[in-house]
Amino acid sequence: MNETIYFKQRQEGYKKVLADIQTNAMNRTDFENSIVEKIYRWWAEWKPDYEGWLKIADWLYADECVIDAIGDESQIYKVYRAAMKHQRDTFSMDMGPIDNCVVEGDTLAISYNMYLTAKADMGHLKAGTTYKIKVSEFNKFAYVKGYDEPMVVHLLLTASTPGA
Repeated sequence: MNETIYFKQRQEGYKKVLADIQTNAMNRTDFENSIVEKIYRWWAEWKPDYEGWLKIADWLYADECVIDAIGDESQIYKVYRAAMKHQRDTFSMDMGPIDNCVVEGDTLAISYNMYLTAKADMGHLKAGTTYKIKVSEFNKFAYVKGYDEPMVVHLLLTASTPGA
C-alpha cells in the first residue's frame, strides 16, 4: 500500500496525542484520555480497503452501536458494515488528519476531511475524480461487557455532499 500524506499526518497526530495524554496537557479525566487515545489510534491504523477497515472498526464500534450516518434511518453497526462495503465498492477512500477534537465526559467530537474517488461515473460524480468531503462526528463511548477498553455506542456523523 502506498502511504499518502494523510497517512503520515494521521501517524503524527497520534504521536502528538500520546505525548499530550502522558502529561495530561489538556487536564482530562482518565476516561476522556482513554477515548481520545482510542480515536487517534483508530485514525492512525485506518485502512482504505474494506477488510482492513473491518479489522479496526470491530474494536472501535460496539456490536449494538447506533450509527446515524448513511440514509435517513439509524443503523446498528452490524448493518452499517454492509453500507461501508458498498461505499468501498463505489469509491476509493482516504482520510485526512483530525482537524478538531473536543471531548467532554463520554462524548468525543471530531472533524476531518474525507477524500472519495469515484470508481465509475455516477450522475454528476465522474470516475477518477476525487471529491473532498467535510465530516463531523460525535462519538459516545461506554464500557461494554466483554471489552477491556471503551467502545463507541453511538455515532452521529454528518458530511457534505460529494461534488456539491
